[in-house]
Amino acid sequence: MGEDLGHVVYRGPEGETTVWDDVQRRFGNKPPLPEKFVPRAYAPEEDRGLRAAVERDGRAGGVAHVDAAGGTDALEAMEDEDAFADDGFLEEYRRKRLEEMKTAAAIPRFGAVVEITRDSFMAHVTDPSSEHYVLVLLHRPNCPECELLSVAYGELARKHPFTKFTSIPGKECIPGYPDRNMPTLLVYRNRDPVRTFMGLGHYGGRHMTPEGLELALNECGRVCAGAGGGDDEHDEGDDASTDVRRAATTSERLLRRLIEDGKEELSRRAESGDDDEE
Repeated sequence: MGEDLGHVVYRGPEGETTVWDDVQRRFGNKPPLPEKFVPRAYAPEEDRGLRAAVERDGRAGGVAHVDAAGGTDALEAMEDEDAFADDGFLEEYRRKRLEEMKTAAAIPRFGAVVEITRDSFMAHVTDPSSEHYVLVLLHRPNCPECELLSVAYGELARKHPFTKFTSIPGKECIPGYPDRNMPTLLVYRNRDPVRTFMGLGHYGGRHMTPEGLELALNECGRVCAGAGGGDDEHDEGDDASTDVRRAATTSERLLRRLIEDGKEELSRRAESGDDDEE
């Protein structure tokens, strides 16, 4: 029903009328109301074969027809299979995800520098080095070089939680250890020290960076490579990973060059100092 009131058209519920509309229709001034739409009641599709079987053989014929179609159990099983078709995929995904989580949980994670003592050296360094790399920083108080290295050392510890970073005063670890040799960085693997770095010359001198330290450590192996030693086989064929590796290689070359330049500069300064003394 609708009524033109100028610029506003009022639309009421279907079948609703006003007294004015009823009077106008009574005099024939308005068309009669259309029949109200009423949808048909739902009726399932008839199985003509089942009906024919029932009419022909009665209840037994109907049962035989259903059994020939696979039986009620088969029909219910098909319905259940359609309703839960994704359950197998979800269960397989859940199982794989749990395996990945268990594997990740089994790998030790550190993420910070661990302060150790001489008595705990075996438990914190020698024994764990059988499973992963362990780094030991020998330092001394009031040493600018030690403080500079400690900053980069701590940053790498947070960046590479699968490598254990430890720290201990040099004279406590090795009684009588010379102050001039500190800072000293020891790299342990398989219960033995595999490399010893003394001073800052290996990382670029006083201009060292965490990246330079990381590069020097990786010369001993995959020290700062992440869980499982940083296997790159999974990245083969991946264009994005290839670009990342190329960029990393370029960065390593630049860092190596900077470190070499720093070593040459230190050598020149040392030679200049010797000449001045003469």
